[in-house]
Amino acid sequence: MSILLLVLICLFEYLRRWHSVAKLPPNLLQGDVLLIFAHPDDEAMFFSPLLNYLRSNNVICHFLCFSSGDSEGKGEQREQELYESGKYFGVTKRNIKIVNHPELRDGLKEKWSHTLVKLEVNAYLRKNGSISTLVTFDKFGVSGHPNHIAVHNGVLGLKRGMPPGLLFLQLRSRSILSKYTGIFSVLSPLLFMKENRDRRNFFIPIPPFSLLCTWNAMMNHATQLVWFRYLFVIFSSYTYLNEFTEMRI
Repeated sequence: MSILLLVLICLFEYLRRWHSVAKLPPNLLQGDVLLIFAHPDDEAMFFSPLLNYLRSNNVICHFLCFSSGDSEGKGEQREQELYESGKYFGVTKRNIKIVNHPELRDGLKEKWSHTLVKLEVNAYLRKNGSISTLVTFDKFGVSGHPNHIAVHNGVLGLKRGMPPGLLFLQLRSRSILSKYTGIFSVLSPLLFMKENRDRRNFFIPIPPFSLLCTWNAMMNHATQLVWFRYLFVIFSSYTYLNEFTEMRI
């Protein structure tokens, strides 16, 4: 009974604070946004609150995915799943690029070239001049996956050589204790932050009416729907909250 009461109190406070603090202005991110990640399903598992915000505010988003996730021989199927997930988030197929390179194989033991990642991102930017914001993992890669960390390092290397103008954002990795607190993860920023309008340091909680966003997106990744990923979607803080900071050299 006490647990149910706590959940109800949290939901009430979530709704109340959402309108006063968490709701972001629609023009926080201007221009197109390029989301850079390692595997099909990263966008759904880790970036759903951001993608929901972009879709809701008609911000054009691009996906640059650095592998087909072919470690189990399902690469072609996983590519199609990414296109379907993109469709759910309003990302057109022409704005999705999947890099299939022999030196960028999906796997915990694979060592990706940071230079190759940097070159691929730079080439995509040259072909799509409307992009003004790049978003990727931070140096811990959210889950510590070496492919995620390699993507971060490649994007960071690109930033070092770029003139000012583009905004580079990174998703903050949470500690193991706070990573699986589910919807309770939104309480701290909602309760203690007084302003959420700095495009270089902000958080995006999933809106109350979009709580199933990550779940719906993950339904497009049928090859990945093993039992523990259902648990991940329910209990992961990234289902309910994204926190971004500007990438610094």
